[in-house]
Amino acid sequence: MDNRLSSWTAGLAALLCASALAAGAEEHASRSAKSDPQSFVQNAAQDGMLEVELGKIAQQKSQDPQVQKFGARMVKDHGKANAELASIAKQQNLEVPTQLDRKHQKMVQEMRDKSGTEFDLAYAEHMAKDHSKAVDLFKEASRSDDPQIAGFAKKTLPTLEEHKSMADSMVTETRTAAAKDSETPARR
Repeated sequence: MDNRLSSWTAGLAALLCASALAAGAEEHASRSAKSDPQSFVQNAAQDGMLEVELGKIAQQKSQDPQVQKFGARMVKDHGKANAELASIAKQQNLEVPTQLDRKHQKMVQEMRDKSGTEFDLAYAEHMAKDHSKAVDLFKEASRSDDPQIAGFAKKTLPTLEEHKSMADSMVTETRTAAAKDSETPARR
């Protein structure tokens, strides 16, 4: 019995220690995101440029007018936000990326390689996922110690939340369309 109790106690201690470490790491990440405007600018700019590029591709490749319309909206809204962010960053002597990094270039190429319903569904799912991440990033930045970054994030957040909602709806619609396409027998 004594052995089981000490094993249980050791396990509980390990769990509590791991939880404390995880909470500390999360707090540190949160603090560094709030206190590091350069990191925010880097991430937001890369994501924004990606949205513009993928929006352009959606306008060209999609046969679905709703997907094309969403792509056009991404080009317009993210293009505007990217320019505003670059202006703020320039005032603060922060470095702003001017081209996509490898990771984001790979995402663009993967989308270019798709077509038809496969493209529409992949694009919609990508937009929903990316906008979830963007909303989280901008919520965190809205609490930044840097008033310009916080102000930009607060101002941009409602648009990103709207994009997320639109992307979620687009996922549902493109999945429905994909299901219908798979049910339709091939014509000869």
